[in-house]
Amino acid sequence: MLTLGVKRFWWILFLLLIPTQLGKHFWFEWSTIQGIRSDYLSPTLYLIDIVWIILVILNLPKSLFDKRDFKKYLLLFFLIFINILVAGNKWVAGYEWIRILQWITTIKLITNDKLRITDYLKWIVPVWIVGESLLGLAQIINNGSLQGIFYWLGERRFSLTTVGIAQMSWLGESIVRAYGTFSHPNSLAGFLLLVWYWWQGQNPSALRAAPLDKGATKEVWYWMVWWTGLMGIIISGSRIVWLLTLGLLVIKWGKSWWKYGIIVAGVVMMILGVVGDNYRIADFVGGWDTASLSKRWTLNVEAITMIKNHPLFGVGAGNMVVQEFRWRQPVHNIFLLVIAELGMIPVVILFFNLPKFLFNKRDFILVLAIILITGMVDHYWVTLPQNRWLIAVLIPLNLPPPRRIFDLTRETLKKLG
Repeated sequence: MLTLGVKRFWWILFLLLIPTQLGKHFWFEWSTIQGIRSDYLSPTLYLIDIVWIILVILNLPKSLFDKRDFKKYLLLFFLIFINILVAGNKWVAGYEWIRILQWITTIKLITNDKLRITDYLKWIVPVWIVGESLLGLAQIINNGSLQGIFYWLGERRFSLTTVGIAQMSWLGESIVRAYGTFSHPNSLAGFLLLVWYWWQGQNPSALRAAPLDKGATKEVWYWMVWWTGLMGIIISGSRIVWLLTLGLLVIKWGKSWWKYGIIVAGVVMMILGVVGDNYRIADFVGGWDTASLSKRWTLNVEAITMIKNHPLFGVGAGNMVVQEFRWRQPVHNIFLLVIAELGMIPVVILFFNLPKFLFNKRDFILVLAIILITGMVDHYWVTLPQNRWLIAVLIPLNLPPPRRIFDLTRETLKKLG
């Protein structure tokens, strides 16, 4: 019982820390690009890493890795060796593979204890949603970061005049987009949309009817979290996430979705009416980086060129930033990024193992769709810690038990040859 209580404490602490990014960066010569420091290349020890290490130690009595999977692990380490060998910056590739192995181990940990983790997340996810959304709202009102205690949660220091800060326009006036404790509003938007939608699926009693339907379940807490999450998504300013949110409302409530649209439109009109009556739609939706499309196109072309030049084993994990000198950032497409850095062989092996993971529930398929669609226009699911942790936690919740995964993988390999 004592052991269970200790594990419960560390699991809850680990899950609560997922949206945070408090950590210590270590700067080496190989962590720079043309003498300029890059967060993408800097090894970082986060507070959540320390908690994760404790969780691994507490779970050592359980078999994290099945001995019968030895051949697969041997193949994995061979691919890692080759990928590091061909990398231009081998230190960066080595560090990135440590993170990938950490990600795989986390999936194993969650799969072994997914029922308990699901129960924890039912009340932890609302803490994420409300905390990040309200912090983002406060940042917009303050037109910059709040710091103080939020610094210890990983909030970056920024203001409207900070170089490169993400902005949007409200009635012709530039305002910061909500960052929360994330590195970029897009990262926050994807995170909020994913957990906001997943959490709704864990509360079926509150979803039997739309809130304006007669006899709708009156759960004040549920609807407070629901509207707070929607507000957080809106103020993050990610247009692709806005479109996905609208699409999910249509799918979830069918003919009832228009009722939500009326409420949202009414709230917006009331706010605009208080602020002033001389506004244009262009003022409201403008203000984003006008060079964004050009940057993304250039990065896509460079990623495709890397794939052509290094088709089998890629340029090395984490090494696209090393070889991209103009913008010093990864391509905003997780498919191109993964193929460019890891190569076609590891990606093909992964592809033939994923279909048997029983992604057969509609809600989970939509969760996966959110990741894939947003991943087509941004890279945060692969490169930023909070989003990577979230995938490692949510993906295993719909996986079969570890032994069943082994059997399904073996069946797949037999069919392939």
